[in-house]
Amino acid sequence: MASIVSVVIHPSRIFREGLTSILAQSTFAPTCAAASTKDVPRTISTAGEQVLVLIGVSEASNLAEALSATKASFPNAYVVVVGDATRRDNVTTALELGATSFVDENLATSSLVKELELVTLGEPVISVFILKKLLHRPAEFVATLAVDERQRTNTLGQAEPGLQLSCREAAILNGLVQGAPNKVIAYQLQITEATVKVHVKAILRKIRVKNRTQAAIWALNCQAGPKRLELENGDRASAKPALVT
Repeated sequence: MASIVSVVIHPSRIFREGLTSILAQSTFAPTCAAASTKDVPRTISTAGEQVLVLIGVSEASNLAEALSATKASFPNAYVVVVGDATRRDNVTTALELGATSFVDENLATSSLVKELELVTLGEPVISVFILKKLLHRPAEFVATLAVDERQRTNTLGQAEPGLQLSCREAAILNGLVQGAPNKVIAYQLQITEATVKVHVKAILRKIRVKNRTQAAIWALNCQAGPKRLELENGDRASAKPALVT
């Protein structure tokens, strides 16, 4: 895996220094901390290094501006927003504008490092706590198998007309909604991790989104209410709690 160059962006010096101190002894010790993206050197990374940008913003309007500038300056970077997850506008703005993940500002340090590890492994997650805050209902969902295209157009893209998700794809999409990584989904469904990856790619292509986080939000937008999954073998399987914070 390529080495990680971490950057912290927030207008508050206290926030920047606090997060830098928290991550100082981890793999994600920040190389640079700045008040805005324009203050981050474009040469922050060298060949073969992957950039991880942590943005802390309290207002959705500022968040949109910060994300736009960051994506323009570092198009291939992992972008993680750290903020108040009880502010629905912050979370939805971050995810809709292409943030890799959103982390609640009250998350424990050890959990933060674990989530960043998943992000840099290409397995970004959104905690069940945040999903509950977004929906104000229990985190047990099912992906609708027959999608009415008239009801599925949203800011994350438009699904293929007449979209049909298989029961296996629905089960895996349910795992994405719960924030479970591929390894956990594979264990729950008793299939290989490689098979999960193939299905995830197919799901992203079908519903026309770019990553797992957007797929989870798409699925949540399609929910009529809490239900249970019906897997391909006909068994009923209730959604299990995610193994993330």
